[in-house]
Amino acid sequence: MIWPSLLNKDSLRSLCLCLSVLAVLCLLSGQALATRIRDVARLSNELPNELEGMGLVVGLNGTGDGGDYLPTMRALREMMKRFDQQVLIDKELKSANNVAIVSVKLAIPAQGAHRGDKLDVVVSSIGAAKSLRGGTLFIVPMLAPDPNRRLILAHASGDVIVRDESEQKRGLIRNGGVLDADILPEEIGDSFTLALRPNAASMETASAIADQINEDVSPQTNGKPVAKALDGTTVDVQIPRAEQTNKTAFIARIRSLPLPNMPEPARVVINRKTKTIIFTEEVELAPTMISHGGLTITVTAPGQDPNPPGTQVPFVVLNTRKTGTNGSGMAKLRDLEAAFNLLKVSPDDRIAIVELLYATNVLKCTLDYE
Repeated sequence: MIWPSLLNKDSLRSLCLCLSVLAVLCLLSGQALATRIRDVARLSNELPNELEGMGLVVGLNGTGDGGDYLPTMRALREMMKRFDQQVLIDKELKSANNVAIVSVKLAIPAQGAHRGDKLDVVVSSIGAAKSLRGGTLFIVPMLAPDPNRRLILAHASGDVIVRDESEQKRGLIRNGGVLDADILPEEIGDSFTLALRPNAASMETASAIADQINEDVSPQTNGKPVAKALDGTTVDVQIPRAEQTNKTAFIARIRSLPLPNMPEPARVVINRKTKTIIFTEEVELAPTMISHGGLTITVTAPGQDPNPPGTQVPFVVLNTRKTGTNGSGMAKLRDLEAAFNLLKVSPDDRIAIVELLYATNVLKCTLDYE
């Protein structure tokens, strides 16, 4: 600590300035970390779209489909016809191995995009090509994903970038798709709907969103609510009459409203491939004794004697009188994780124990797999 009596006026002024800046940064940091409505919900009319097409990647260095792959050769012949280049597929194209037939995908942002906008394109080999590296997509019309209508909404072309060495048959064309028409969400009328994202959907969150919106607009509506949680995934919002002339600004304000801190749902996710366990803070353990592979872990009930009985195996006690700090008198999964670390339990054994605890209803949570 630096005592003020040891500082001159310039030093004090500098220190005060630093403290002021630090206070502002802390305030901004707290605001930045706050969960806002837009973080957990989207407008229901904001739907991602994907245009699709099929075309040819040319200029490959001998890694194409080859002249024996007839679907590619037919497509190549049809393309050459467009430019008055007549060929005989069984002769002139027989040795072609620098061409690959590909599917083409162009993702439209959920907020929409306008005519002339350039977006990334993903191409994937659907033939016998070994690699798309070094190839160029010949111009392809991009269609709406509606089998009943051939509606061309964009065109795609450009040089293919293979980003993953282990996935040579798939590549990216940066800004390779150009929209020929506006693709926008449906226009909002007198109301709009907020759809909670799957990882945030719950009745508690939906109700909290509705309450926050109603509190914000209360001065404009004399306390009359405009938002209502229809279920755990949907909140309906009526736009106040005073905001009807500028709906965009109103919706932006609503989506920027902060939400109160809410406890995360008790959830455990197991990834067998990476042998990892991910869990939220709220996962609790009922009193039990765990015996697995030469180790024993006991979760005691409140008031239960935490001293272990005589045993020769590694033994750890999770005493809820110490670990049950959430008011429920139950230990948390994080305490069990600490015991795992202490006993150096292997990843496979950790997963087996957690699955057993869940199957016997000792673990109070939902269990998912990745």
